[in-house]
Order: sequence, then C-alpha cells, then structure tokens
Amino acid sequence: MERLSSHGERRQRPRFTVKLPLDYWEAPADVLMGGVVANISEAGLRIDSVHSIRIGAELKIRVYVSEEEYTFGSIEGSGKVIWRSLRLEGDWEGYRHGLYLTEMSLDDRERLEQLLKHQQQGGPFNS
Repeated sequence: MERLSSHGERRQRPRFTVKLPLDYWEAPADVLMGGVVANISEAGLRIDSVHSIRIGAELKIRVYVSEEEYTFGSIEGSGKVIWRSLRLEGDWEGYRHGLYLTEMSLDDRERLEQLLKHQQQGGPFNS
C-alpha cells in the first residue's frame, strides 16, 4: 500500500471500500483498541479510529466479517502504520491510518483473498 498523492492513485493493487469492525493492538503491551476498516486490498487497509496510532507502529489486527456469506468470522494478521491523518466529520474527530500488511497466515491470506474476490464481483459486504 502506498500513500495517495495529488498526482493520482499510486497503489498497485485494487482497493475496495468496506465498513468492517476491527480490533488492533501493539505488542507487547497488548492493549486492545477498536476501529473500522474503511478500505482494503491484498497489501493493506485503511483504519478509521478515535485513537491516534504512531507512524511506524507494528500492529496485530483482527478484522471481523459477516459469517452469513462466508465460512469464517475474522481475518488476522500484522502490519505497519505507514501514514496517519486527521479525520473530521461533523462533531466527530478521529484519525485515518494506512496499514501495510506485513504478516498473515496462509489461512487468513486465503480468507482475505475470498473477501477481495467477492468485492471485485460487486457483492454487498458489510458496507
């Protein structure tokens, strides 16, 4: 995942808009925080949260998906925060974070690919 610039999209993998709940934590502290995945690709995702996460932080993540359409309930992995920006919407103030995925089990990678394939086919998915 690469950061957007004023010169257009620089990402090399398709990104899909979603609205999925997420837990994240930074080892070894293991303080569980929550947020929402706003978009996702094979390489990364955007997290919206009321908490500011430092750039460079290594996070463990768990993204929750609807079990109605899938045979799984979550996707887990690790990633590195590569950018952060302030997000203001009405009275709500929070942060957007770009997370580059660095580690994921084969099973979780397959679940991510299943989610992305479904998104590419235009199916509704918690959005």
